[in-house]
Amino acid sequence: MRMRAQRAGSVVRRGFSLVEMLVVVLIIGLMTGVAVLSLSLTDTHPARTAAEQLAELIRTASEEAGMQGQNLALGFWQRGWRFYVLRGGTSWQPLEGDALLRPRELPDGLRISLDLQGQTVKLEDHDRTKPQVFLLASGEMQPFELEIRDGGHAPLRLRGNALGEVTLHGAGVERLR
Repeated sequence: MRMRAQRAGSVVRRGFSLVEMLVVVLIIGLMTGVAVLSLSLTDTHPARTAAEQLAELIRTASEEAGMQGQNLALGFWQRGWRFYVLRGGTSWQPLEGDALLRPRELPDGLRISLDLQGQTVKLEDHDRTKPQVFLLASGEMQPFELEIRDGGHAPLRLRGNALGEVTLHGAGVERLR
């Protein structure tokens, strides 16, 4: 802390310097980060973890589609998902060589169901070669609702709208964007 005496009187002013304030803000930020990290490490709700991971992957894929100017899509089966890329303007091919957007399998005990435009898609019949949800280079997305459930918890719903926004809904989950 600094103290300054004014010449015109015996008033002493005390205050914090900018550097001291920045150090305090940095310490608070680090402590908050550690607290959030420790809370997320203790979360043992696998459906929530899978839903949050998928929401972030969809957001990332949508941004990547816009930046690269190419259309991407997402295909689901009952126990997982995979990203696709439009090649030659007519053929959807599995996205290969992208470590982040690689195919994923759900942990044991989790199941998903997919609704497109109010119609439930039969995922057990899906042959993993055709996508169902399209992420366009323009930033638009085919609206969908995906439900992730396990035996012990209320289902979580992941919703995507035409504007490319993805939100997570369900018991114990604040609306995440």
